[in-house]
Amino acid sequence: MHTISEQTVEAIGVESRTAEIESAQIAPRAAEPASRPSPKAFSRGSLAALLLVWALSLIWLANFLPNNWIPHDDGMLAQSAERVMQGQLPHRDFDEVYTGGLSYLNAAAFKLFGTNLFSLRLMLFIFFALWVPALYFCASRFAGPLPAGLATLLGAVWSVPLYPAAMPSWYCLFFATFGVAALLRYLEARARGLLFVAGLCAGFSFLVKSPGLYFVAAALLFFVFREQAQARPAAGAPIASPAPSPNKFYPLFLRLSVLALIAALTLLIRRVASFEELYNFVLPGLALGLVILVRESRPSAHADARRFRDLFQLAFPFLAGALLPVALFLIPYAASRSLASFYYGVFVAPRMRISMAVYSPPALLSWIALLPIVSLLAFACFSKRAESPLAGCAALAASIAVLWASTHVNLVEHFAWLSVATAIPVVVIAGALVILHAGAGWNLDEARRQQIFLVLAALALCSLIQFPYSSATYFCYVAPLVALAALAILSTRNPAPRLLPAVAACFYIAFIAFIVAPGFSLDGMGRRYMPAQITEPIGIPRAGALRIAPQEADIYRRVIALVQAKATNGAVYAGPDCPEIYFLAGLHNPTRMVFDGFEDYAHESSRVLAAIDSARPNVIVIDRVPLVSTPLPGDLRNELAARFPQMVDVGKFEVRWKP
Repeated sequence: MHTISEQTVEAIGVESRTAEIESAQIAPRAAEPASRPSPKAFSRGSLAALLLVWALSLIWLANFLPNNWIPHDDGMLAQSAERVMQGQLPHRDFDEVYTGGLSYLNAAAFKLFGTNLFSLRLMLFIFFALWVPALYFCASRFAGPLPAGLATLLGAVWSVPLYPAAMPSWYCLFFATFGVAALLRYLEARARGLLFVAGLCAGFSFLVKSPGLYFVAAALLFFVFREQAQARPAAGAPIASPAPSPNKFYPLFLRLSVLALIAALTLLIRRVASFEELYNFVLPGLALGLVILVRESRPSAHADARRFRDLFQLAFPFLAGALLPVALFLIPYAASRSLASFYYGVFVAPRMRISMAVYSPPALLSWIALLPIVSLLAFACFSKRAESPLAGCAALAASIAVLWASTHVNLVEHFAWLSVATAIPVVVIAGALVILHAGAGWNLDEARRQQIFLVLAALALCSLIQFPYSSATYFCYVAPLVALAALAILSTRNPAPRLLPAVAACFYIAFIAFIVAPGFSLDGMGRRYMPAQITEPIGIPRAGALRIAPQEADIYRRVIALVQAKATNGAVYAGPDCPEIYFLAGLHNPTRMVFDGFEDYAHESSRVLAAIDSARPNVIVIDRVPLVSTPLPGDLRNELAARFPQMVDVGKFEVRWKP
């Protein structure tokens, strides 16, 4: 594979390299090929667009913030935060599902807003309010106030409002966007402190959830691309003859790095590898790797030593910023000699859990759903009639027809969803082709190439957060970066298409506002239209303002009331996967477990019985149909029935207690 790639790259670059060497001379010291992009002033129009989009986004999220829970998600977040408040250390004292940093943030939310489930969402709301301006800032680097505002609003409605639980993946999206904003600003200001800030964002993202490392990889890939720009001769610079002997070590380093990236992506998906995983999770990284290799086939004005030094000067401040919060977070682990527990919980246990939670991406043929939107945007870019009122009216009429049909035909709604959910590889490949081959008709200097590549790298690698659970919700964790990347590519066209992309953006905003959000069901999202559902407050103090379906609320009110009435020593056992029972009842969990399946099933019976013997609860709750783990083993159920003979069924729960 290495040999084939090298020959291909050399073949692509040989003609342009020969022409450049024969027609020019090497300068003693080459400048960076493109002038830095001038910082864009924040005009009144920009401020007005930001404030409008900001207000609309916050109002939209506030409308849905109390709704749409998955019990074990909210319960897991709350129980982990409460155990941190009690002085327990994630991974050492209990089975933290993620890295652990989010549990401390959620504990802070409890202290600020009260110990209830809604407090976690209030903290999420604060971060969302900070994130929207950051997303607008990124969009404003590529387009004017109206297109940037529309792209920001599109990203906002396709994000947190669809599932406003304080999941760590939302925070990974937030910190990745903050990091991209810092790096885009670095391209304008050249202040290395911004590299450090971007690294801090990467470090905090990792502390929230280990896929934060994907943004680290995206930033490093961007630094390689930027170093290539710095090493190329400046446009119009005189070149001395004869040409210097070619560098060897840095190009070899780049080729090996690209191969390592592709190998890492392939190894990541190897346990559940299919064409769908290859398309969604390997192809985007491969496309960006090929961009690096093709550019490396062109002549460099810098020697190996300087190129390594330039790359180091970019990467070092970033990596220092990323390592700082992680090092501070690990101090308690080092002091208690429990670094091994942290390593196991963050890097080993997740690999063991892949088989528990696997959701395949859409079938490969689903890319057919992309054809209408791709054709529309291609027409907008290359046809002189794209800005005509007739084209706009036709696109608007088609959009309204699809929206109407989506409420009546599930296949149409699903098709519209797939036209976005399968778009990431196509967007990345389109951007890669623009970077490499765009000529006349494109506003594309080296500075703009770096901006586009940065956004593409963030999209391609941060989209790995969908693996191995590629549900509709997990696509939303990266959907705003799709909107940003599409804007970056389309705005580079000269003149930039406006009418049809605006119609497309409005269609997808309306699709969420009128088709997906009213049903507000994660089960139906992206698969079928569902009319608006009735919700009501759960009616349990520790639930806060959360609203759920009346029948489900009644079940939880009855279960929690019964458990609290029967508990005599402040403890209860609930499982499998019932962290919400512990938290809503305000009772002690005698086990390390948040999700039962995260432990070894072979020892589940002995582990549960040992915890019960230690804490001696008077009441237990059994979930007969857990969503993540498997039901309790038969021998364990029999033993529990013997120890807790009194029983009542409440919905899917079996509540047992001692007489």
